[in-house]
Amino acid sequence: MVVHQISKHTSVVLPVKALQQLHIILEKMNVCAREMEKITQAEYEAIRLLNADQIMSLSDNRITAHQCLAQLEQECRELLKQYDIANDLSLSVVIDMYAGKQAAEFQALRRNLYDRMLKVDQDSQDNRLRLHAAYNVSSSILEGLGLTQSEQTYKRRTTG
Repeated sequence: MVVHQISKHTSVVLPVKALQQLHIILEKMNVCAREMEKITQAEYEAIRLLNADQIMSLSDNRITAHQCLAQLEQECRELLKQYDIANDLSLSVVIDMYAGKQAAEFQALRRNLYDRMLKVDQDSQDNRLRLHAAYNVSSSILEGLGLTQSEQTYKRRTTG
């Protein structure tokens, strides 16, 4: 384990190899985030067209992308653990403390990833609402046509 002093303070810089690995992990996470953006957009279109098969397929793709992202996050944690970096530190703090002169570049990558994931989350929530609304409209139409029965709810029986 090699660390280099960069100032009078107790700051240290991760070795070049570790910074390269961290950079690769962040880039891969960005690729996953871009894929999730594409999935979310395709889900929007599938919901708009009421294409159930495509919606289900995209759900599978979303799960795969989330698993990929979780795996990369775990790789990042394991990398930092190799250099005795506390697990409870945020990536932002880790970058500020250990990336040295490359901190600004790493922060830009991290912020881009963070912003992308926030947008994906918001778009996913919007799609969930659209899907729920589409389900309600479709159900009402089918009930109106007499092709399905309305959902039965619990009705309290009274005696007397």
